[in-house]
Formats: sequence, structure tokens, C-alpha cells
Amino acid sequence: MRVLCRDAEWLVTKAESLNVATGSQIAYCLGADEMVRGHEAAFVTDLDDVQPIDPRDTRLTRDSSHGFQKAKLFLEAQLRQMPLTAAHPDVDGIGAFRPMPFQVKAVEKALRQMRPRLLLADAVGLGKTIQVGMILAEMIRRGRAARILVLAKKSMLTQFQSELWNRFAIPLVRLDSTGLARLRLRIPASKNPFEVYHRIIVSMDTLKDVGRYRHFLENTRWDVVVIDEAHNVAGATNPDRNYSYRLARLLSRRADSMILTTATPHNGRKETFGRLIALLDPSAIPDPKYRQYTAEDIKPFFLMRFKEDIRAEAGDDFAARHVVPLAETTADADEREEAVYDRLARLRRDGAEGDRNAIVRWGLYKSFLSSPEACRSMVETSLRTLQRKRGEEADIAALDGLRGALETLSITGSTRYRLLVDQLRRIGWDGGPASPRVLLFTESRVTQEALTRALAAEFKLPWSERQEDQPGQVMAAIHGGMSDVWLGRTVEAFGTGTAAMRLLVATNVASEGVNLHHHCWHIIHYDLPWSIITLIQRNGRIDRFGQTHTPEIRYLMVRTQAGELQGDGAIFQRLIEKVEEINRTARSGESVLKIYDADGEETFVAERGLLAGDPDLFDREQPAAGDDAVAEAQSMEALLRKASLDAMDDLADLFGDDEPAPAPPVPADAAEPAPAAPGDASRIRLYDEAAFLEEGYAYLSQQTGDRSYHPIEKTGKQVVLTPPADLRRRLGDPEAGRDVIFGATAIPEEAWTDDRRFRLTVDPGRVDLAIRAARNLRGQWSEELLLTELHPVSRWLAERLMMLMPRGEAPMIASPYLPQGEMCFCFIGQVSSRAGTPLIVDAHAVVMSKGGGRAIRPLHTALEAAGFKDLADTGKHGTLPEPLLRGFVKGAVDESLDYLANRRRERQAEVKPLLEREEQRLNNWLARRRARIEEELAELNPTGAAAIKKRQDLEESEKYVKDRAQNWRRAHFEAADHPTTRLVLAIEGVR
Repeated sequence: MRVLCRDAEWLVTKAESLNVATGSQIAYCLGADEMVRGHEAAFVTDLDDVQPIDPRDTRLTRDSSHGFQKAKLFLEAQLRQMPLTAAHPDVDGIGAFRPMPFQVKAVEKALRQMRPRLLLADAVGLGKTIQVGMILAEMIRRGRAARILVLAKKSMLTQFQSELWNRFAIPLVRLDSTGLARLRLRIPASKNPFEVYHRIIVSMDTLKDVGRYRHFLENTRWDVVVIDEAHNVAGATNPDRNYSYRLARLLSRRADSMILTTATPHNGRKETFGRLIALLDPSAIPDPKYRQYTAEDIKPFFLMRFKEDIRAEAGDDFAARHVVPLAETTADADEREEAVYDRLARLRRDGAEGDRNAIVRWGLYKSFLSSPEACRSMVETSLRTLQRKRGEEADIAALDGLRGALETLSITGSTRYRLLVDQLRRIGWDGGPASPRVLLFTESRVTQEALTRALAAEFKLPWSERQEDQPGQVMAAIHGGMSDVWLGRTVEAFGTGTAAMRLLVATNVASEGVNLHHHCWHIIHYDLPWSIITLIQRNGRIDRFGQTHTPEIRYLMVRTQAGELQGDGAIFQRLIEKVEEINRTARSGESVLKIYDADGEETFVAERGLLAGDPDLFDREQPAAGDDAVAEAQSMEALLRKASLDAMDDLADLFGDDEPAPAPPVPADAAEPAPAAPGDASRIRLYDEAAFLEEGYAYLSQQTGDRSYHPIEKTGKQVVLTPPADLRRRLGDPEAGRDVIFGATAIPEEAWTDDRRFRLTVDPGRVDLAIRAARNLRGQWSEELLLTELHPVSRWLAERLMMLMPRGEAPMIASPYLPQGEMCFCFIGQVSSRAGTPLIVDAHAVVMSKGGGRAIRPLHTALEAAGFKDLADTGKHGTLPEPLLRGFVKGAVDESLDYLANRRRERQAEVKPLLEREEQRLNNWLARRRARIEEELAELNPTGAAAIKKRQDLEESEKYVKDRAQNWRRAHFEAADHPTTRLVLAIEGVR
């Protein structure tokens, strides 16, 4: 039942007696109004005035406004507050972009699940953020994403946040280190900061740095958790000690839905990928160690596509890249460098005969390939370590000699540096405003520091190493030691056309996720990472979906004639060629080396390629025959490819039907069935977006008399709205006062323009141009946004218009198209789960005719019959007496509730086989898991720690299955005992 308490409507989920003598009760409720929707609360009847709401008591009030404008706007506002419940997504007009079939399929796959839980593993540059935005937007429209938490790398916070705002008008409040500190100053020390704002983006690094926030997260529930670059939370080799994995597991248990994104879903080891899938659903994989599972086990939660899969759809959105021939970017080492190379070659040769560590055998060589400064730094560090040990005299002597050879060398005199300067001048780079933007990668922080100082002197550029100065400089440097705030601002400046920045010198902190292609199409690899994975990630920063120029990639190489090092150039060249072959032809995420880990690839290239002198390293199908790790990696690759192909085949079958299929055999996680009634009764609109804003705002302004309601300005396809005072407060304008935090409705501070006005349009093309203009002029935040139902302005307007009618009243109008004595009662009915999730939302009408006839009609059909759009107040009214009218209202409500009860029974019948299938899957999973654990227990000491832990694992698994049956299933998929309905309009016939 619904109740009214504290000026809001609530759905009672459970009631308990507190005092039998006094009749006091505690009512556990779930918010039904927009401002409290999804919030859980408990009200004590002795302390709060809890009043049941009965739609039979609705009072009808004649609408005397011009053209029945009040009734029309009130009805439209009610319709816009209806959660969608259609089986298939409706992406038309969902955001400022051109939806492509492969993107729509990701939304479809998420929505087909009982609760959206998906690992989206598309390749680098395919726009995973857009797909996440589409999923979130659709879930918001379905009333299933009121509370959202996004975890992203600190370099990507602003990018992710602005993309969801610019394209979808989804407001995420950024709680970086500065944002969290500010918020803590505004709220009591005991207040949970993650419950203040309802939609948040934060970096995993921030949460790790501020461990005191963990207990707050443990007590916060989310509708959706999104983790970007999710391979970082897979737990590595020791998940129990991996903070990121433990935090992700905690959030998974505190969230209804979860979306994970990564372009590198596995590292070749089945257990790390298995842990990611288990984050989505603990019952997906029966093996407690996550080492044994099938494509069928993971298919429901996994989607992975590559460039070749969607190239035909993308068309011109992928530009063919150009790699400058190595002959143009290679130079010979000079005499002083060759002297160092000779010493490094001897270290390699001597290391082959002895037992030297990797740093001596090839680490020093790799650092010298970066810069003399990097090598010298590593030599000093190694010497300090060796001098504390005994028996290292030979290495100490060798390193002392190397240090002496390095003393006269610096980056400015190095061949690699001269090669870089030459390449910069060739592309017209001099640091001036006309210079093209260049992304320059180096692996070494020492090299980065020396390189920036050298380039500043070379091109006479002002230079500061302070992180606060990076965004405003012509040349900037970013690295993992920067704070999230200044790292984000520097990346944003590089993507802003009017910013002075023309060169970004980056370590691998910029190799994952960051979009740098908007004003940059030149990448220079100053030093070469010995990893295919790293190179693919680096190149993906500019070679990605939406690049409008031909990406130009340069690999700087220095050739040496020193002994054992002579053949290395051929290996490095083949490494680069292999990266380009993968870019042109790969349809899978296959690692050529079957290692799937950048550090592992580096070690493998060094040990099996350089030290072994094997130039064919990258052309062997199985570099180490019989190696268990290689076999596992190959098995993993085949498994994921099969799961991905099977998932895409399922979606292709689904999209091959013009009409939604009723319910063929579907995966165990399959989604809710379509509504029982034909068509989508939760998607009815009387106004388009622009008309609703203009007419609704003007009417509201007229009714309130508030002078802060300035008239809307129209210029061509754009409308400009100066938000009134109450809207500014609601959206959290920093200049509107900070006495109250509107956490459920606040938008990002950066979304506010200098003049505090909203520029809105219904033309997605204009928004795309505005986003590009923003990148040219002011960073990542567009000044013009698409006007959709999700935009906070539209949602505010709908809520304010719903308040036109006092609670408990509904407007009544007259129609000359309906016969005298006929009444049409318009309802919005809902069947909710026991947890309040909308299962069926149905807009319908109960038509009562003379002589006692009654009929249920779809709302849009009833409105058309009444000529609703063209109705005006002609002064004619019906003649039904008030008592009879009240009786009609009660009868209509009963008819509506009976109709909804039938819909509820039909849906329960449809969902029953799906739930039974899910129950069977869970029982099978538990049986398989129990068998594996008991098999392992048979070989362990019954009283040992390992045996105790496995028995605890089994107990937790049994509890999980029981909880899914008793709580999760009943709460989310079994319909509440009684449907609810609301009378929103009455139309009397006067013909």
C-alpha cells in the first residue's frame, strides 16, 4: 500500500508491531515520489503522521484554464514520470550521438538480464564510455538508476564525467581528493559522504589513499556501480591483499547492477578473469578457485567486439593510421654512446655465463635506450644495493665502469634526442600557436624530467615542473605521481583547442582510457616499451573511434654496432611491425606472446628475444611448447572468443525479429518478459521536448508569479533558459548559496556557464558541434546540450507541473467528442516488486458509458477518441451530480485495480519459468561447487586452516543460494501483493 508521510508518498514494504497495547507500528517504506524514489525509510506511527493513500478518495476539480492547458501539462508531467518497462530499449533521442547497432546491442544485452551485470570488453578505441552512458540512460528511464557510482582512473575522471553530461545530461558529481575534502567541511563528521550525492564519480586511487572512507562505502547501497578499466580490480596474484579487488567485491555486494569495462579483460590466467565474472555474479562459476569454467558459464555476462567486427558500421569514424617508416626515424649511435653500448654488451655476455639479475643483464640496457640520465640513475641505485651485499665485487666493478662512461653523456647530446628534435621540426613543431599537438611517450620519469628541461631550452619555452603549472604551459608533463585534480586539468587542457599546450610528455599513466584524439593526431614513442599490449594502448589514445585526421605514429630508434646488441634492432622492428599487423587484421584480443601482461611481455622479450638473439620471437605460434602458462593463455583466448561469438549470435537472433520474441529458451540470467498487454503502455507522450519546455515553463511562470522566472529566449534551433532561483538551488549552483545540498539533483560545477544560463536544443548535430567548440575554447564541457527527458531541467519542470494539482485531486475536463453521460477516467497503474522496482507501468483508461457499460482502453486510444489535443473549454459541462460522480470514481478505481491485478497474474505466469530456470541454474552451480570443494577436502587435514576455509566457502555458497531464493528473488522479481493506481485525469462527454 501507499502512504503519505513527511509530505512525500511512500510504498510500504513491511510493517512490524512495536507495542500491542498502543497499536504502535513501524512501517518500512520505499520512496515513491521522485525526490525520494528508491530511498529506504522507517516511520514509527507514534512519531510520524502516516496516512494511507486511497485513490478512491481522489477529488475531481474542473479545469478552467485556456485550452485545458493545466490538465494537459499535468497529464504530460505524470506520463514523463512513468518508468519505462518495455522489453526492448528505445535509444532514439537518448543522447547527442548517432547510435550504432553494436552499441544498441550492448544496451539490449544489459537489459535482458534480471539485473544488469555486464563485462564490456570491446577493443581499444570503440567507445565503451558511450555504451555505458546508453545503458545508464535507459536504466534511469526505467527507474533503476537513481544512485550511481562510477570508479575510473584518476586521469579519466573529468573525461568520463563530461562525456556523460555532454552526451546524455547524466550529472555525476566528481569526488576527487579536493571534492571530498570540500564536502567533508560542509557535512557533520559522522555523515556518510557517499550518501550526500546520488550520482558520483571517484577514482580508485582516492579511495585507496583515504582508507577511512571504506566503512562509509560498506553502509551505502547503489543502484548501479560502473568500474572503468576493470582489469585493475581483478585481484592480480593475491586477491585477498589487493585493495582494489576487495573494494570492488564490496561494491558488487552493495549494488543492484554492475557494469565493468576494459579493453584487456584477462592476463592469460583463468582465475583473474574468473574473479571479474564472479564480481558480476558469484554463482556464475562453480570452481571456488575460478580456474574451471565454460563459455556457457560466462556468456551471459560478457561482450567483446573488435575493430573488424564493427568497421562496416563505423565507416569514416575510423581513420587509417600512418606509421612513419623506421628508416626515417632511426639514427646511428655516436662514438661516446657506442662506448656505453660496448659495456652493456659485455654485461649481457658476462651475464649469460654467470647468475646476474635482470637489472644487470638487460634492465640497464633498457634504461640507456631511454636516456643517459635514466641509466645513470639505475646504476646509482644498483650500486647502493650491491654494496650492501657480499660477493658482488664483479658487478660493482662493472657498474663503476659503466658509471664512468655515462658521466660525460646527457640527453641533450644523445642521438635519440637529436632525432626527436629533427622529427618535431619536420612536422612543423616549434612550440608556437601554429604547431600541431604532439603526444610524446616515455617510460621513464627520469627521462621525462630531463627531456622536458632539454626541450624547453631547445625551443626557448618557459617551463615549470610544478604540477599546478602544467595545464597552462606550451609543454606539459603528466605522470602517476600527480594529484587527480591536476592530472585531470592537464589532460583537459591538451584536449582544448585554445589552450597554449602543444606538447604533452607522458609516462604510461596516459596509455589507458584517456581520449586525446580531439586535437591531436601525432604520437612519438621516444623510447620503445618491449610490450605489444602497451604499444596498442598508447596508440589507442589518438587512433580511436571519432578521429577525423590520419593518425601519425613515430617510433624513435637508435642503431648500435656493439657486439651482442647488433641484432636487437631487428627484434625491435619486428615488435613494431607486429603491432601494426594486429591493428590491421586482428579480430581477437589475442596476445602474440600469449602472456597478456605488459610487464610479463617485457621480461619475455628481454629473456627469450634479446638475450637469446631470436628475431623470430613474434612469429612463433607457441613460443614455449609445453609451457603450462602458454597453454592456459591459448585456452583462455579460445574460451573468450567462443563466449563472445555466442553472445553476439544470441543478440543477432534477437535483433533479427521485427517484434519482440515472447520467450524462447534464454540464458539463466534472462530478463523480464514484455508487458502482458500489447504495445508499450509506459511510453506515451503528448508534447515533444521543445513544446513541453516552452509551454510548461511559461505556464509555471504565470502561475507562480516569481520574478526570477525570466522568459525563455529562442534563437533558431536553440532555446536559452535563465534558471529561476528554485531551479538553481535544486541543481546545486555554487553561487545560489550552500546552506543546503541537493544531493539527488545536483549537477557538476563545471556544467554551469559563466552567465548561469542553459542553452538547449533538440538537434543532436548542434550539440556535437557545441562539444567540438568547447574542446576548442573552454575544455571538455559543452555550453549547449540536448533537450531530453533526462535533462535535469526537464525533470525539474515535470515535477513542478505535477504540483499544479493539490495532492488527492485530479483535473476534470469536458469533450464534445464523447457522448453526454460518458466518463473517461485516465489512470497510471503500476505493479512493483516487493522492493519497489517497477515491473509493469501501464497508462490506461476506464470508460464508463450510459447504461452501466465499462471498458478498459489503452490511454492513447482513449485520448484520441476524446480529441484530447484539440480540446478547449467551451463552457459546456456534464450534468452528473456530485455523489454519482464520486461513485463513478470509486468504480473506475476498482476497475483499474482489477485490470492491473490481471496484468500482475499474467506477468507472474510469464516470469515463473524464468525464475524456475534461474533456481535450477543456482542449484546446479551449488551442486558443482559442493562437489569440487568436497573433492578438495578429501585430500586435506580436516582440522587444518585450508580445510576450515573451504568449509566456510561452502557455507557461504549455500547461504548465497538461500538468500537469492528468499530475498533477492522475492524482493526484485516477485510482484507485490497489490498493484497501485493513480487517477490523473477525468474527461466527461458533453456531445
